Amino acid sequence: MKKIILLTAVSLFAASAALAADGAALYKSKMCGACHGAGKKGGDLAVCKMDKAAMVKYMKDPKSVNPKATMPAVKGSDEELGALADYVLGL
Repeated sequence: MKKIILLTAVSLFAASAALAADGAALYKSKMCGACHGAGKKGGDLAVCKMDKAAMVKYMKDPKSVNPKATMPAVKGSDEELGALADYVLGL
């Protein structure tokens, strides 16, 4: 029983690390850093106060959250957007 729990914990940790890596890769591939960072037009995401659900909703359709938003919608699956949000929230 202890082996199963340990293997499950290790598997969850590995899956979490993989999603974080995916989030970092998505951040790069979607060129988020072109607009987001200290002193950039999109602001520094390291100080973002959104929770994960709000961030994913914003990424899917920024104008539905803020009609004055200039950010384009981020294309991706719910899993990808979740991984991207996890990465950003971990900055």
